[in-house]
Amino acid sequence: MELINIPKVKLDKEDGNQAIFIVEPFYPGYGTTVGNALRRVLLTSLPGAAITAFKVVGVDHEFSTIEGIKEDVVEIMLNLKNLRFVLHQEEPVMIKLKADKTGEVTGKNIELPSSVELVNPDQHIATITSKTTLEMDIQIEKGRGYILSENSQAKELPIGMIAVDSVFSPIRRCSIQVQNTRVGERVDYDKLTLELETDGTIDAREAMKQASQILLDQFSIFGAEPSTPAEVEEKEEAEVKEEAKETGEEDLDKIKNLSIDEINLSIRTNNALTQNNIKKIKDILAIGRESLLEMKGVGERAVTEIADKLDDLGLEF
Repeated sequence: MELINIPKVKLDKEDGNQAIFIVEPFYPGYGTTVGNALRRVLLTSLPGAAITAFKVVGVDHEFSTIEGIKEDVVEIMLNLKNLRFVLHQEEPVMIKLKADKTGEVTGKNIELPSSVELVNPDQHIATITSKTTLEMDIQIEKGRGYILSENSQAKELPIGMIAVDSVFSPIRRCSIQVQNTRVGERVDYDKLTLELETDGTIDAREAMKQASQILLDQFSIFGAEPSTPAEVEEKEEAEVKEEAKETGEEDLDKIKNLSIDEINLSIRTNNALTQNNIKKIKDILAIGRESLLEMKGVGERAVTEIADKLDDLGLEF
C-alpha cells in the first residue's frame, strides 16, 4: 500500500515581518487541507495584545471634538487601534498618554510600564494645533482574534472609558497557494506556498510554530479512546460532585469565620464568650463543649444555646 508521505518545510524568503514558506511534496489533496487549516488558525487563534478601551480626560463620549486637537475622538480611536503591543502579563494594564506641545502626538508620548512593549512608537495618534493638553488613559489586554466593542461593554469599565473593537491577532496577512509538483513519475502531488506577514509583535517562524502546535493539540484528542455516553455521564457527575464539595467547603469556612455577634446569641451568653476571648465560631469549635463549660460565666444553658445555633448552621459541636 502506498504510504502518505511527510513533506518538508523550507523558508524560501524572510524580510522583516514577512516570510514565505514552501512545503512539499504533500500527498495529493493534502496541500489544500493542511494549508487551509494553518491559515485559519494563523488568522484567528494566535494570542496577542490590543487596546480594549480608552479615556480622554475632559471628553464624555466618542462623538466629541477636542479643543486644540485636529482629530476628533473617533479618528483618535482609529489611530490608537493601530498601536501594537507586547504584554508580558496576563492581567489587563492601564497606561497613560500625556502631551502638551504643539505638533504630532505619537506612541512615543505614552508612558509604558516594564510589562508592556510598544513595537511601533512612531504611530500617529493626534495633532495638537494650539496650546492645550491631551491626556488619555488606555487599557491593554491579552486575547485572541477580533472582539467587538459590544462584547467589551459587557465588562465593567470605569466611568468615561470608551470600548474599542480589538484586533488581538498578530497576523496582518496570510495567503496560501497550492500547485502540482512531481514525485517520481507522478505529477499530482501538492506544493504549498504560504505567505505570511505579522505586525512585528511576533516573527513569522514563531507564528507558524504556535499555529502548528494549536492544531496538534486539537487533533490529539482523536488519538485517545473515545468515551461512551455512560462514561461521559459518570465523569460529568463526578465533576459536579467535586465542584459541590469544594463550594461546600468554601461556604463552611465562611461560616466558621463568622463572629459570635452574627449568630444572635443572648446578651448573657455573648458577654460570657467575649470575656473569655472567644470572638468567632471557629474559636468555639476549637475549644469544645467540655472546655467551654469550665469557663467563667458559661453554664449548661449557655452551652445548649450555642449548640442549637451551631446546629442551625450545619456545624457539629
